[in-house]
Amino acid sequence: MQFNGIHGINIAVRDLDQWTKRFEEVFEVESEPVDESGFAFPGLRGSSFDLGGFHLNLIASDTESTSVGRFLDRRGEGVFLVSVGVQDVDVATRELRNTGLAPLLEEPARGEGHAGVNFTHPRDMAGVQLEFIEVPR
Repeated sequence: MQFNGIHGINIAVRDLDQWTKRFEEVFEVESEPVDESGFAFPGLRGSSFDLGGFHLNLIASDTESTSVGRFLDRRGEGVFLVSVGVQDVDVATRELRNTGLAPLLEEPARGEGHAGVNFTHPRDMAGVQLEFIEVPR
């Protein structure tokens, strides 16, 4: 699979405003708010920090029924997923299947606020959910 590198890390948080302020203070950079349209699934909102081309994202859930909400209930705040850049998410999805992994989505998700994405289940990758996001070079 042709990777463009690690695109970023997503951290699940309960209090988005509190943690956004803290990360802005520590990294001395302003975040960009991410509304629901910036996610593959509804019910999420976040803050994105561009740290020299590396994206650190804080994600909060409006409900307990989202994957982030369930993660927070089971594990508490922390690293939710690692985002890997790929040239073509459709090709990456096929290649995941060829390696014996079952992508979470039959077809990559696409939307107004985000490029094509697909995911692996954490149990398939030592407890880490991977997001494959289309990031053209």
